Amino acid sequence: MIWIISAGALSIITIFFLDRLIRSFRVSNYWDKYVMITGCSSGFGEALARHLDNLGFNVFAGCRSAQAMEALSKNSSGRLVPIHIDVRENQSIESALAEVKRILPEGRGLWGLVNNAGVLGIVGISEVLTREDFHKVFEVNLFGLIETTRHFLPLVRQARGRVVNMSSIAGRIAFLSGAYGTSKFGVEAYSDLLRREMYHRGVKVCVLEPGGYKTSLSDFNNLTPYLVQLFDERATEEMKQCYGNVRKLYDKLIASQVQYVPNDISPVVEAYTHALTSSFPRTRYYVGKDANFLRLISCMPTCLSDLILALPSSSGA
Repeated sequence: MIWIISAGALSIITIFFLDRLIRSFRVSNYWDKYVMITGCSSGFGEALARHLDNLGFNVFAGCRSAQAMEALSKNSSGRLVPIHIDVRENQSIESALAEVKRILPEGRGLWGLVNNAGVLGIVGISEVLTREDFHKVFEVNLFGLIETTRHFLPLVRQARGRVVNMSSIAGRIAFLSGAYGTSKFGVEAYSDLLRREMYHRGVKVCVLEPGGYKTSLSDFNNLTPYLVQLFDERATEEMKQCYGNVRKLYDKLIASQVQYVPNDISPVVEAYTHALTSSFPRTRYYVGKDANFLRLISCMPTCLSDLILALPSSSGA
């Protein structure tokens, strides 16, 4: 029995180190590769665009505003080209595609498409969220991602490159994440669908599933009063009795985010970079301690994960 356990442990360790070794192999000639990134006005997208520029990649940095485009142009090389794109509008996506095609050398495709653009929307108890609340988030996080991919995919296929989609650990396990988490479940499903369609066509599809990071997307300042006011305005008396003291609930949730969510977003940028530069990128990147913890919970039987994550009763029991 001891021999079997030892052999099993040795096999697991060997597989782990072999995986690390294989994933460490990098593609070459960054200077000859072109990457399109959405959502570069701030946060992960801006940091990734600047990082890839420093590595020598040719970067198309998608932004919604002229101010963000101007800011990106500063302290960057001529390899970084700001591109106007609003993923909510097909015409904007088509214009961005035309601009990318105009700049690309003849016969050249895109090594990478990074669908980074996203919005948080209203989080919290889903019963008070409306169709419009969900639509505003889905319009960017899911529908915009799908439309951008649909337009740019031929260029990625031409270069036998990769599509890297920003999901979230909230797309693996749902807890008070409102339309945001729901949209990320859609990103996971679409990424699985696309990866299997592209499997024999030379295109790799990767997904990032980070936990919480402090960016402009997740500004928790004064969030509790807003969510409480929203609940008070929308909830019926029956709902208020059902959910109890939502201020206490939101205070506890947001306090944990403020206390434990890191400011350093470099792990996310590193995961993005690995997905774009590794010869054998991972299918999924779990980024952050909370993401890896919640990943374990997502693998538990549903009865256990529900027990851990269930919304407290109105009595606090």
